[in-house]
Amino acid sequence: MMKSGIVKGKVQGVMFRQTFIRALLKRQLLGGVSNDPREHDRVSFTIQGDEQKISEVLERLISVVPLNSWGASVTHLELLGAAIPIEQHQVTTANVDNFRWTQSVEFYL
Repeated sequence: MMKSGIVKGKVQGVMFRQTFIRALLKRQLLGGVSNDPREHDRVSFTIQGDEQKISEVLERLISVVPLNSWGASVTHLELLGAAIPIEQHQVTTANVDNFRWTQSVEFYL
């Protein structure tokens, strides 16, 4: 199963993309996430894998506050009708370790 969507909230400049991808890796899911260059409070995502694990991630996105120790949080989640290919995202489960992330973040997602 594959799902794509958009989240809004405190999601840019707070290590949201790394938090999201680490949550997918923890659950053995594939996926990607991208900041929206036009809107500072908006990020797009794609998740692929087990339907139950995907549902868990989506539920936790809107119920866990904060999502990490930097205060990332989601106030709105919208699923899209068509999936965004994972490889079109900025950060994916395949390339997350190629980025220089700040090490001082704890993940709660």
